[in-house]
Amino acid sequence: MALKRSFNDDEKIGMSQQEVEIGEKYLRANKTAGAVSQIESLKLYEMYMVGCSFHEIHQQFPNYDLGQIILTGALQRWGMDRDKMQSSLRDRVRSKVIKSVIEQTDFLTAMLSVASAEHIDQMRKYIVDPENNVAPSLRIKSIKDYKEVTDTLAKIVQGATPSARDNKHSPMFDALAPTAPSLPERNKAPEEDEFNLDDILAQTTPGKPVSGD
Repeated sequence: MALKRSFNDDEKIGMSQQEVEIGEKYLRANKTAGAVSQIESLKLYEMYMVGCSFHEIHQQFPNYDLGQIILTGALQRWGMDRDKMQSSLRDRVRSKVIKSVIEQTDFLTAMLSVASAEHIDQMRKYIVDPENNVAPSLRIKSIKDYKEVTDTLAKIVQGATPSARDNKHSPMFDALAPTAPSLPERNKAPEEDEFNLDDILAQTTPGKPVSGD
């Protein structure tokens, strides 16, 4: 069986080219037996998994040669383990972010529903009979307020219709826009009879009186 003289692709994961060269040099000089034992390498492994580099591990454990630490990490697939852990962490963080966004959306929409329930009845009563009902506390009081409300409404409706090709128009608004009434057809002028030149010539020939009404 041929002696191992270099790292394979899986063993090189997470390593720089310089680290690969140092590790393979140590491998050729000491063979695989030169790696740190499984039990002794646990503390080195823990440091690597929390993001420490081989050089930082070597500084903490100078009793191990840098090439020996790199060889140990390669043979035990430390790089693959760290990639798996980071991927798992990204998935967990992503799921938490999504959950947080959903919770915040639910909270804000609930607040809007509460506000609507509190004010809509008062608004409806005022619209029907403004003289005998108190003006709603939540109402437009300036041109600036009016513009903000209309702009917000436009954004909400346009956001609810992302398929619209023109962002300046919304299919929902278009559906609400009044359509032009169809104009009634005017009385058409009676169509004139077609003239037949042969008939006219026949009626006006000499010796034959022209018929008249």
